[in-house]
Amino acid sequence: MTAVVPYRPTSVRPHWRYLARQLAWAGIDLIFPPHCGGCARPGRRFCSACVASLHRLPKSVCEKCGYPLRVSDRCFLCGLLADSALAGVRSAAFFEGPLQRAVHQLKYKRDMILADSLASELDAAWRQYALPGDRVVPVPLSAGRLRERGYNQAALLARAFAELTGLAYAADGALRQRHTPTQVGLSREQRQTNVAAAFAGQPQHVAGRSVILIDDVCTTGATLAACAEALRAAGALQVWGLTLGRARHPEVSS
Repeated sequence: MTAVVPYRPTSVRPHWRYLARQLAWAGIDLIFPPHCGGCARPGRRFCSACVASLHRLPKSVCEKCGYPLRVSDRCFLCGLLADSALAGVRSAAFFEGPLQRAVHQLKYKRDMILADSLASELDAAWRQYALPGDRVVPVPLSAGRLRERGYNQAALLARAFAELTGLAYAADGALRQRHTPTQVGLSREQRQTNVAAAFAGQPQHVAGRSVILIDDVCTTGATLAACAEALRAAGALQVWGLTLGRARHPEVSS
């Protein structure tokens, strides 16, 4: 039986690159004061009021898909993930309000340093759910979309998360081997078909490792599941999905 890397709580200081980046941006902010990505108030990149208003997910979630439970240990929503290569998915908060606005600011408005602030929420979720892992991998963008946007928001979040936790970061742990249309507006089944075989894991980065796979938002988990399948095929021991936001399912009351 393959050994599973245990959760390693850590109290290490953030990586020096993270601290240096914060110091550099603090100097810039003195000249050009930042506005909150969640509410646009001046002063901080993600203000304390927005942080306090997040609807964080509880500890009691489905062991597989990570959605809040109503009655049992396994919910009726995670049929897509039941037989997937994912060990499970966990998220920091529901994708709404300030968090949704902040992610859109990061993703579409080039507010890249906002990833450092949002990564603190990933860190909090990682500790709450005690996810095992020793390698952090971002969900990759296609080459075309990366050229168009100029950066991968999942990679910015994953890098900052790794620097905060002391876990090893593998920027190229997974590659997207074909372009896929946007998942927005697709059904659960269409999302699964859209990303099937879209990724390739890189054994030199993930073989024999327990991976924490980072993305900004989980809607159905189709993208995370497809990427996890590629990582497991490349030799990863297990793969946990960890995202900032979690889309609400309209058929489930909060």
